[in-house]
Amino acid sequence: MKLKTLILTLLLVLTGILIFAGHARSASAPRLVRFEGETMGTAWHVSIVADAKHPVTGESYGRIQAALEEALKEVDFRMSTWKDFTELSRLNANESIDEDAELSPELALVLARALEVSAKTGGAYDVTVGPLVDLWKFGPTKNDAEMPEIPDAEAIAAAKAQIGWEALTILGEVPNQTLRRTKPGLKIDLSSIAKGYGVDCAARALETLGVENYMVEVGGEVRTRGVNHLLKPWRIGIQLPVPDSNQLFGSVELTCRSMATSGDYRNFKLEGEKRRSHIIDPRTGVPVEHALVSVSVLADDCMTADAWATALMVLGPEEGKKIAEAEKLPVLFLIQDGQTIREESVGFEFKKNPYLKNP
Repeated sequence: MKLKTLILTLLLVLTGILIFAGHARSASAPRLVRFEGETMGTAWHVSIVADAKHPVTGESYGRIQAALEEALKEVDFRMSTWKDFTELSRLNANESIDEDAELSPELALVLARALEVSAKTGGAYDVTVGPLVDLWKFGPTKNDAEMPEIPDAEAIAAAKAQIGWEALTILGEVPNQTLRRTKPGLKIDLSSIAKGYGVDCAARALETLGVENYMVEVGGEVRTRGVNHLLKPWRIGIQLPVPDSNQLFGSVELTCRSMATSGDYRNFKLEGEKRRSHIIDPRTGVPVEHALVSVSVLADDCMTADAWATALMVLGPEEGKKIAEAEKLPVLFLIQDGQTIREESVGFEFKKNPYLKNP
């Protein structure tokens, strides 16, 4: 009996050790921890991997949430055009061309990248395009009943006279840079690049706190680092560009890279059976009429991907593909082909949804 008792006791102890070890492994297994909020008129979501090396406690969770909010708040504070007190709003309010305007290093960095993309696309990308967007009633004037739905040639020419990226020049060296404007009244809108920059800032905030594996998304623009909780590359979905559809066209594995997507399948107007895109070509002053409905761009930083996604949507599939090849940009073009969506790509590896119901 004593021997049986001893054996039973040993078995119970061993079982307890195994159960404890199992719980310990489970507690230290990688898991996703999520953060979210709102910024720049859109939502943001962040996922990080917590494990034994980088646990996320109540205190550290609060610290990470606060760091993300602060990073994105700083971008909004500098680059929003919806608030009067931001750096960009104050710059736009000063229409004088007699004196160069001081720029923060952050605003100078983003504006410089925007002007770089403008130059490479011959002005297809232009952060001063606002007057044309308003004219076609896709901006703040979209509900103005006194404005015609389709502006005439004279109105288009007048709006085009109010834009021009070529009239913007950044002078000096970091951190003492200024903006010279040679055309009065230019209004700069960085909404086509600021969200991507915000993603980059949030990512840097995470890295400053020692986070090694993360996914940051702001308004659909994404940046990742490392792996997910399954120790695999982050897999990011690409939506089927069809109004009111929640289907994925496919997905891409993203590790230590950024992706931005631009499309016209959510913001457009119908004229009979014709769809008028909200994408305005600054070179012509009218909405684009090509068949490109969505474009996704990969880059090392999200600011660059964001700007190029907008630029390529303006250029269209043919002209856009030529520039993507010249710039060595990995790009996925989704093109309306009759009643279906087809893809063309430049160095963009993705997995198509095998269950896709392509209308």
